[in-house]
Amino acid sequence: MGSNNQSNQIAEYLGTVILSGFPAVENLAALYHISISKLMRDFKSTFQTSPYLYFRRLQMEFAEEYIRSTGCSKKQMAFMLGFSNPANYTLCYNRYLRNKEEKNNHEKANDDLTERNHILISQFPLPVAMLDKNMNYLLVSKQLLSVCSLPDVDLIGKNFFDLFPGKGTDLDLLKRRVLKGEIDTLAGDYDFYIDGTLLKSTVNPWYDDVGEVGGMILFVTTY
Repeated sequence: MGSNNQSNQIAEYLGTVILSGFPAVENLAALYHISISKLMRDFKSTFQTSPYLYFRRLQMEFAEEYIRSTGCSKKQMAFMLGFSNPANYTLCYNRYLRNKEEKNNHEKANDDLTERNHILISQFPLPVAMLDKNMNYLLVSKQLLSVCSLPDVDLIGKNFFDLFPGKGTDLDLLKRRVLKGEIDTLAGDYDFYIDGTLLKSTVNPWYDDVGEVGGMILFVTTY
């Protein structure tokens, strides 16, 4: 049984006992026949949190929906979820709401940034493309489409090597390095030929919000 599948099963089980209280980690480990350390490690890897905090979030999600649909009081909700002190429930629930609002605001900011980047790159007056780690197109400028004689082609989601019409040893080299998983070291200058015309290009990595390489940006410098 794969660790991710087992962690998902544990998560599903926790969803069935949100009104019964959190089962001890020792009990979860015994139930799924794994060590406590492996359970904690695999669960954290899958859900980026501990089983206990995941369980608490499930409880707060249930509380939010139940309060909205029934109008029950916080005290009633605290009792239903097994909190001995309603004040502890209130603290937990308010923290959940704050975290949810912060997450929503962060996602909205990212969505706004993505849209601005899309507009910026698509209208950029130079041939440039943004690609993911598998060299699939994320964003493409109209100028690049024009240079590559692809004015009416929607490249988004398509693979660079499937639809880029160029030829040359540098293109073959780039493809071999991507297939070998060398995305982190691809930065450099590459020459391509399209219909006999030389395109001098520069490839550089772009980084996600945790500082890891998210893909590449290709910029045609001479055409």
